[in-house]
Amino acid sequence: MLPHIDVSSYALEPLSIDVDSSLHDASAYASLTLDFFRPKRPLEIRGSCRGFLFLYEDTYIYLLNPSTGLIKQIPDSPIITNHGYELLSGFAYYQPTDDYLIVSGFCELHPNDPVTRLIKLMIFSLRANKWKPIEVASHLPYKGTTISECIPKCGLFLNGSIHWMVHNYEKSKNVIIAFDLKEMTISEIALPDDFIFSYSNDCSIYYELLKVGGLISAWVKDLNTVKIWVMQKYGVHSSWTKIIQFSIDPDLHNSLEIVCLTKCGDIVGTDNEKGGLVKFNDKGQLLESLLPDRCELVDYTESLFSLPGTGHA
Repeated sequence: MLPHIDVSSYALEPLSIDVDSSLHDASAYASLTLDFFRPKRPLEIRGSCRGFLFLYEDTYIYLLNPSTGLIKQIPDSPIITNHGYELLSGFAYYQPTDDYLIVSGFCELHPNDPVTRLIKLMIFSLRANKWKPIEVASHLPYKGTTISECIPKCGLFLNGSIHWMVHNYEKSKNVIIAFDLKEMTISEIALPDDFIFSYSNDCSIYYELLKVGGLISAWVKDLNTVKIWVMQKYGVHSSWTKIIQFSIDPDLHNSLEIVCLTKCGDIVGTDNEKGGLVKFNDKGQLLESLLPDRCELVDYTESLFSLPGTGHA
């Protein structure tokens, strides 16, 4: 199955797009009819795993397989906080127990320290159908990255861990943290040494994690420059390799966010200001652009999988 992108408006009218084809090729699009699911509020697509979309509707969480019509609402997390915000979310399939897991991490201010944050983690098992707390170090010096302080994004799952880019406020720099699903522990992975940018207040800087060829990748768009690195050997800092660097016109693509790379190495992203899709080659030449209504994108592959405990074959 070729990689697909799920494009969803607030009305939840998703399309599956073969990103290796032209954005203007009508045969590359397939409608995902969701007449069986009519949410009452706008939906946020945070990620996908094995054909399931990981959806948020305000405080409600859903797992949805558009190919089978299977949908499951997840019970609310028991974490309730009046002094913090959700920092982390994640969705992954854990093969050893044939289970789907959801991780939610809330960041709270320490009651006696306006700087120190305390991260509380909860994990939900589809097989057990319940949440449970995760015991981690009482002091984790992380908060949301500068650009997305209060916008939790779904972590990147690979090598048995869910990964997020966060800000280590003790080191004053962004880092990757990895939550190991087997050991239930958090470790830190340093970003490339040249993963730097000149912060400005015009919000023209974007950065995030990416999966490229099954490897963990990091990208940054700093003003008019786009850079993409890949960690060739997991956990080995010296294996970070810059695979792409090019310049773009900041007046045309000020809010570019990278979504995926195609098989031939083209870069597919969104332009948040214009609300559309764009495709560049690895030299930075704009190949195509498409301006649909407001949309969200996520790397997605169709499947006929079911969920534990749903009673579906």
